Amino acid sequence: MLSRIQTLHPPCYGVAHERLLAAQRQREQRLKEEEEQECRRQDSRAQADQQHNIRRQEAAEKLRKAEDESNHSELGTPAAGMAMRRSELPDAPTFALKLSPIPLALLALFATLYYQHLTGPDPGLDLRTPESCIATFNFTFRINAARSQAESLATHSWEYGTAAEAITELVNPEKAVFAAEPFPEGKVPEQELKMDQALIWVYQRIRTDNVTLFADEGWSVSDPASLGVAAVMLGQRWKWEKYIRAAERQKDYLLNDAPRYVNGAVSHRRDVAELWSDAVSMFPPFLAYYGVHKQDLALMRAAVHQVQLYRDALVIPDGPKRGLWKHIVGPSELADDGAWSTGNAWAAYGMARVRATVSGWKPSREAMGDEIAKLDRWIGEILDGAIRTDDDGESGLLRNYLGQESWFGAYKLSSSEPPFHSANVLLSVAETSGTALLAATAYRMAVLKPEFYAQSAYLDWAHAKRAAVVSRIDDNGFAKPAVNPLKHSSREPVDASPEGESFLVMMGSAWRDCVCRGVCAPEDQGRVDHWR
Repeated sequence: MLSRIQTLHPPCYGVAHERLLAAQRQREQRLKEEEEQECRRQDSRAQADQQHNIRRQEAAEKLRKAEDESNHSELGTPAAGMAMRRSELPDAPTFALKLSPIPLALLALFATLYYQHLTGPDPGLDLRTPESCIATFNFTFRINAARSQAESLATHSWEYGTAAEAITELVNPEKAVFAAEPFPEGKVPEQELKMDQALIWVYQRIRTDNVTLFADEGWSVSDPASLGVAAVMLGQRWKWEKYIRAAERQKDYLLNDAPRYVNGAVSHRRDVAELWSDAVSMFPPFLAYYGVHKQDLALMRAAVHQVQLYRDALVIPDGPKRGLWKHIVGPSELADDGAWSTGNAWAAYGMARVRATVSGWKPSREAMGDEIAKLDRWIGEILDGAIRTDDDGESGLLRNYLGQESWFGAYKLSSSEPPFHSANVLLSVAETSGTALLAATAYRMAVLKPEFYAQSAYLDWAHAKRAAVVSRIDDNGFAKPAVNPLKHSSREPVDASPEGESFLVMMGSAWRDCVCRGVCAPEDQGRVDHWR
């Protein structure tokens, strides 16, 4: 290089030489910096390896301690456990070769993470989406135990139909009428190859060769229709049209052949024209749902009209119980002018189901605004009456007959009751079944019409009633005291009510949906507005 530079003209030699020296110095400096960077990288890797080895040793030590504790508990003494483990291990060199550092580290890491999963804190309610909220929701009571009791206790048509509705709301809320979109593309939801759990349980109870959907109760007109929604859902399966035909016969019987009360309302009973508040949960929700299946607005209007006829005959017009419904009107000895809490709950929740069906189907939502407003008002009348007559501060529950203080006074708890009260204490308590379903109604309406029902006057009351009911649910899922559903006027509560167990499931599902739809706030947390 220098010889080539020296051949240049003399004035250029000095400049070229200095440039060469400068280039050499820059190259040496760059090499030095690269060497220093490599040293730093090696030091960093060494430190990382050292820390990794420390963590690996700590994890392995935790694993060994856990094994020692396990062997100690299984073999009786540490020495026996150690002898057993040593006899099972191969020679040290072979064992060391088989458990190389990488697999050992992975095993230790897995053990540590699994231990943290088992002993770590509950992740709590996941509010990121409605689906994650539903999956992580804590009902604060054993809701699946209540569901199991509802299934095992059911023997009558209305008990089967109510349990099927409760299971759908719990397990498949996206297919219930209270879903955000209950009718995809304006149709009843399709049934896939694997049936919904509610339908698996109920389908064998539905008669497909009879005028009505349940043949063993010849005295009732409306009760078999409680199975109608399940029959329509079953009819969406491939080659299960027999359930649709059965639902069609049930609809025809209600509208064309069933006896009528003097005002034109479909009678609850066959042998005498009589109206029971219970009936509003039995056949109007079915008529409305079948209207969606047939794309028939006339059936929707018929469902609402029947509700109105029942209200006209049963509503109490004035006084402290105004807006509440009488239980039974008619010529028989069963006529009952009292405001039975469960009867009012049947009526209110049945209307809420009709309302959700009408507003959930686009054609009826657009054409039946007046009917929707009426349903909202009628449901509000019952809730307002229940709140107004809610005077049993000792139990927090509603009385069996609203506004009558004598009901279930001095109920004696046995020693097998839940521990929220000591045994053999006389209490002036009320009843869980009607309380649970009216609380469920308040939650459903808070979602359906939040601008009115999501007020504290309704939600705080619903929270209080739910808490009172939950405090009386035992580990087997039974809520006590519950009214005898076959003897509503009895002053002796029953140990188990089939419909009462379904009401617990409906209450829990309604509260969950209110939280997961962003209307109700979860306990001990602020208001949720994620999906409104």
